[in-house]
Amino acid sequence: MKLRHIAVLAGLAVTISGGAVAQDSWPSEPVRVIVPTDAGGSVDSIARIVQRYVEASDALGEKLVVVNMPGAGGTIATRTVKDAEADGYTIGLWHEGLVTSAVMGVADYDHTDFRVLGGTGYTEIGLAVGANNEIQSFERLIDAAREAPNEVLVATNVGLAVHFIPLMLQDRAGVEFRYVQVGGGAKRFPSVAAGHTDTAIFGASELIKWAGADLTPIVFFSEERIPELPDVPTAREMGIDMVADGHRIWIAPKDTPDEVATKLTDVLRAAVESDEGRESLVSGGFRAVFIEPEDVEGVLDGWKTNAEQLVDQAMTLRNN
Repeated sequence: MKLRHIAVLAGLAVTISGGAVAQDSWPSEPVRVIVPTDAGGSVDSIARIVQRYVEASDALGEKLVVVNMPGAGGTIATRTVKDAEADGYTIGLWHEGLVTSAVMGVADYDHTDFRVLGGTGYTEIGLAVGANNEIQSFERLIDAAREAPNEVLVATNVGLAVHFIPLMLQDRAGVEFRYVQVGGGAKRFPSVAAGHTDTAIFGASELIKWAGADLTPIVFFSEERIPELPDVPTAREMGIDMVADGHRIWIAPKDTPDEVATKLTDVLRAAVESDEGRESLVSGGFRAVFIEPEDVEGVLDGWKTNAEQLVDQAMTLRNN
């Protein structure tokens, strides 16, 4: 019996020792970054910035491989990350949709089911209208919605932040919009520009790029006006106390080891603070600020609280 006990203990020692060595040598192969959008979009661009930093600096000793996995409002990609082995070789990048998809019942998990690694910058969020739309200001948009409830058409992507932000706005402004399922920013842009819908939510990076291309930005939900579009007011200036930014959030499987998660967080922070990373983020319309994991979790907790209060209204469109 004693010999068998010794043999078992010896086997356990080898297993534990082998695990420690494997963890100490991480990474020994490329790390996959699962991105829930097609290549070329604003989320994908953030992944590429970090990928270039890792390649140039050799900060990990291995490459980051970006894997684009669009579909189902980001849930195909985020579920892939959630269900991956917690070994540091599969991580992901998304935004507040981690919370809103769960609130809508599109996903049966939220940010608390992941190891949050941090946020690589954020972008202000605003509303825009078509350049030929008779609505050309935030005041006129709210007036139109008051004069004709449920007639102002908002292009959206059901269950994501671009859906919940107008819901928050109408709740605080005491108006009613009518929502039209369109999809991502690349689809909302032509819908609004061509007059099929009246308005939609876009990130600052998109509005900076498209402001002269048949879109008129009318309001930002930011703390203060953004320098790139200084003539566009904030909602607070217009009497609506509402702030909502779009964060780029890095996630890993829930049980990712502390040592691995800390190293990944350090690399992400360094990428944002590097000269090239900072310049690339700013040129893309993002604020080059690294947001620590615990602060990101606080942001997402806030989103969850706000979204849960609006879920009944949000579900109306989903069920139509």
